[in-house]
Amino acid sequence: MKKLICILVLLCLCFTFALPAFCATFEFEPYSKDEFPKWALNLRRAESLFFGGLPIAFPVSALALGLFKQNADFKTTLAVACSITAVIALVDYIIGVINEN
Repeated sequence: MKKLICILVLLCLCFTFALPAFCATFEFEPYSKDEFPKWALNLRRAESLFFGGLPIAFPVSALALGLFKQNADFKTTLAVACSITAVIALVDYIIGVINEN
């Protein structure tokens, strides 16, 4: 019973100290154009393309491997899907560099 009371007292103290943070009003500023370096924006775009394309590329590569190879295990299918999405992200980066120049 004493453990329960101690836990409740600690929780009340934690919420009491956190209360000003919940009550404060924050005014957020939008990001400026020079907030992040160009390489970070390019890396974020490549990351989004890679992980966004992976759920699409995985079943497609599983079907394609199933047509050519009867026993395609999970690791092989995942490696092919990751390779496809990495190539797509790289091609997108190259197209972006060409369009900037």
